[in-house]
Amino acid sequence: MRFARYLLVQVAAYGIDMGSFVLLHNLLQTAPLPANAVGKVLAGVFAYLSHSRFTFGLASADRSADQVVKYALLLALNLPLSALALWIMLMVVPSAVPAKFLADAVCVFLTYWLSKRFVFLNPAAPASPVAGHKGGE
Repeated sequence: MRFARYLLVQVAAYGIDMGSFVLLHNLLQTAPLPANAVGKVLAGVFAYLSHSRFTFGLASADRSADQVVKYALLLALNLPLSALALWIMLMVVPSAVPAKFLADAVCVFLTYWLSKRFVFLNPAAPASPVAGHKGGE
């Protein structure tokens, strides 16, 4: 169930990411890699706020500066990874928007795993994975 919530937030964040990319690249003639970076940052802010509360169920008191830093580091890791994937896809796919879509699809599972394991750790959750298992994760 948590992965379904993660995907729902990611779809919304992706709308921000891709919308920003299309606006910057197609309408303002920004190069693909900088347009990609701006979209990722905007979507990242939205995704952090949404994932912390909706996906991983953390109350405001459970969110910490440590999580913000970890998510910022995850975003910092995602930016060059996404840029590399986009650069590779641009060699194969002639259009920037489909190339970006394919590059981003490559990054989704890695980002989920890193978010779950290293960023959104709920301090109130039971230590035993069996005792705290809710299914569908």
